[in-house]
Amino acid sequence: MYPKITVTPNYFPTQWCDRINAWAMDNITASATLGKKGVRKCDVRLLTPNMHPYDGVLRSMMDFVKSQISNFDVDIDYDVDGPIQHITYKPGHGVGWHDDTLNISAALSQPGYTDLKRDRKLSLTVMLSDPSDYTGGEFVFDRSVKLTNKVEGKGTVALFTSHTPHMVTEVTSGVRNILFIFITGPSWR
Repeated sequence: MYPKITVTPNYFPTQWCDRINAWAMDNITASATLGKKGVRKCDVRLLTPNMHPYDGVLRSMMDFVKSQISNFDVDIDYDVDGPIQHITYKPGHGVGWHDDTLNISAALSQPGYTDLKRDRKLSLTVMLSDPSDYTGGEFVFDRSVKLTNKVEGKGTVALFTSHTPHMVTEVTSGVRNILFIFITGPSWR
């Protein structure tokens, strides 16, 4: 299965990004680092369905998915696996090479991951920071992937098949914030 990726610069308005970022930073305490040990170093805040902006943020993110789904050969159910993640990368933070397919036993131990009946099909990242806010922190896909747009710039969205290898280089200064969700669907065929 060949990785598929779409990057749309400036999809979300700057004001939307600033409002969501400020709300998350002011209202959610960063949880423990999620993911495989040694792969991911970042602060993660989990935006859950009982929080005020969850429905609007999720609806906005899923509207983007609906606008792009014809570019992907995947069967999805427009549902998400786990909470919306607000992720902060500070100096020394980054993510090593990985994909977003699910390790069920690891996921069951993470907060917010309770319904694991569906496979992760698509991963969606929304950039909440401007590139002038940080150095390093480049979102990099496997070298077989050719992108026409870089995954940078406040409001830029990257949607990609969850099995696509990717990483985030170490942030060397400043702060890089993103939103992230996994979109699910029936088992891969």
